[in-house]
Amino acid sequence: MSNTGQENEQGLNKALLNPNIDEYIFISLIIATFLGELIMNASLFTAFIYWVLITPFFFIASILSEKAKTLRTGRETAHLIRYELFYWGSAFVAILLIFLLWDFNRIGPSEASIAIHIILAHTMFLSGIVLRLRFYLVGILLFITAGLNITSQFSANFSLDIIVIAMITLLGLKIKNQLILPILKRESDFTKDQSNYSGEDRRNT
Repeated sequence: MSNTGQENEQGLNKALLNPNIDEYIFISLIIATFLGELIMNASLFTAFIYWVLITPFFFIASILSEKAKTLRTGRETAHLIRYELFYWGSAFVAILLIFLLWDFNRIGPSEASIAIHIILAHTMFLSGIVLRLRFYLVGILLFITAGLNITSQFSANFSLDIIVIAMITLLGLKIKNQLILPILKRESDFTKDQSNYSGEDRRNT
């Protein structure tokens, strides 16, 4: 690895060792969702393009979140990249197929945007299996806002979005990662241990 590459990796590792990095990643995902809702209320076509382009950001956030945990605890989830590539790779293929539906005039930008929104919600929720509570919460947020987009008038939808986003944000910042969902009770996530730590270990704790 070149000196520049090593310096970049060291800089990234230093940033990921920030004690508040989990909160920063969580807030960035909330902001990305909020921007999507803003755009959706302004232009359905632009929202459709936005949800397509934001998918790699969600994938990168997932990888950075787990890398931060690995640096902090010394425990690495086996095959994480493979899991995340399955999750987000399949999501991106689904999004491309929706893009083709829109391109061939089988559905409009409104339907395409909401369909992509739901796919991202589902993928983000599944990511919680290996990436902890806050990814579940972002998935739930995306599900709720997609439901509001389907059932509410635009005039009321944005106000409801603000309330839901605020509630999910406060919940994510207050609740510890070990609570509520069964696979999240992992005290070993906060214990230094250089031994391998697989996804199966997580699900069995």
